[in-house]
Amino acid sequence: MTQSLLPTVPTAAATAALALLLSGCAATGNFDMPRTGTPPTAPANGMPPIHDARANPAAAPESATAQVALSNPAGGAGGQATLRELPGRLGVEIAIEVQGMAPGRHGFHIHAHGACAPGPDAATGQIVPFGAAGGHFDPFMTRNHGRPGQSAHDAHAGELPNIEVGADGRGRLRYTNPHVTLQPGETSVLGRTLVVHERADDYASDPAGDSGGRIACGLIEPAGPSMVTGRAVFEGANVFPEGIAIDSASGVAYVGSSTEGHIYRVAPGAAQAELFQSGGSPGRQAAYGMEIDRQGRLWVAGGPTDTVALVDLKTAATLQVVEGPKDGHAFLNDLAMAGPFLYVTDSFRPVLWRIDTRQGPSARLEPWLDLRTTPVRYKPNEINWNGIVASPDGRWLLAVQQSTGELWRIHTETRAVTPVRLEGGDLQHGDGLLLVGATDLYVVRNAAHELVRVTLATGWDSGRVVQRLHDPRLKYPTTAALAGSAMWVVNGQTDKQKAPPPLLPFDVLRIGLPR
Repeated sequence: MTQSLLPTVPTAAATAALALLLSGCAATGNFDMPRTGTPPTAPANGMPPIHDARANPAAAPESATAQVALSNPAGGAGGQATLRELPGRLGVEIAIEVQGMAPGRHGFHIHAHGACAPGPDAATGQIVPFGAAGGHFDPFMTRNHGRPGQSAHDAHAGELPNIEVGADGRGRLRYTNPHVTLQPGETSVLGRTLVVHERADDYASDPAGDSGGRIACGLIEPAGPSMVTGRAVFEGANVFPEGIAIDSASGVAYVGSSTEGHIYRVAPGAAQAELFQSGGSPGRQAAYGMEIDRQGRLWVAGGPTDTVALVDLKTAATLQVVEGPKDGHAFLNDLAMAGPFLYVTDSFRPVLWRIDTRQGPSARLEPWLDLRTTPVRYKPNEINWNGIVASPDGRWLLAVQQSTGELWRIHTETRAVTPVRLEGGDLQHGDGLLLVGATDLYVVRNAAHELVRVTLATGWDSGRVVQRLHDPRLKYPTTAALAGSAMWVVNGQTDKQKAPPPLLPFDVLRIGLPR
């Protein structure tokens, strides 16, 4: 182990590119994967191939209605709105009622971001009420303010008619926007905002029709009961959160940025994450899997930087950096603690690493298990072993292979690796894992935007899918961590690194554990 800065520091862009597999990522040197085109060995469990759930319409249930509670800059009630998806792809009907406004016409738009906090005005750069809502929703990047109903390829899709407010300060409007949807996709408005302005929109002036300040704002949220019970947001357009760990003593959640390497802190009950340690700290230009050890210290996997850093949660100081061997494309992805040992998955090199945390400054990244000697077969140029958890007694480890959807059980004494026989469907795109108790496993499927609950048999040799949890507020989730009777789920949106823009602000969701 060398406790120092990396000799070569990748840029954030290079780190993101590696993470997104924009370049070849087959390992070289000591841990070669099969070359592209090499037939993989059949899975030892003889299970049929796992299919992509995105081809199954039932995997993405519809959300036909949404609601908005409008507030004014002082926090008072500003009105409400209901949004309804019309059949036949006719668009979304918006019914809005406003109150406490000056008589006359007021501009009204769908805005791009999902926050009603103060933020910079697009025209002046000054901090204004509800500036965090961003500009008008413009999914096709027209950068042109237009009229309601105008093609979304020619003008903002978020354009809406002016609202007429009477002498009593109230106004109503019902309008169908044919260019947006409540379904998943680039024109979805779920999670975005409705904003009312102080003056009428002239439908001509850029960027907002000379409609003046923002006097009411509300978040577009799914109507009806939801498994989401809370949310914490991050400031910044390049956060792309990935890993999370929760300090059981304090209840504080720590979340890492996959692109900037920042570590954020979310206090219990907080709606806003705060910066805890800046990226670029020794040994960390990216932050992926996280684990808090028995000494209350935070271990952070560095992804393509091939490092694992140790951070003091009291001082935010980096105590140690454990570096991996420089033998090809690395991707140290997730961490699991079993006794004094920290196990580390590598998504590119077919090896399970281990750190003996008792060794202090002399700790090293040990190639504990060569997966080429097991039934596991890595796929070239794909993310392979990703999330990992340990049994409460430390006897077993469980890892998910994102590229195939297979679960693998590892015996920590014999190093035997066996596939988990799974009933109930697909775990492809499995990213993070969360173990609740001894046999209740949650698999976070990023590209499927879902959480899968698996009941494991005693001994973890088999399992059964018992629930698939969906919510339109899940946005390419990457992992989850337990917080009492709920879990924090990280909306990584790492798919938007290749296909921007992400839906801002980035967030983590608090979801109650199913009963």
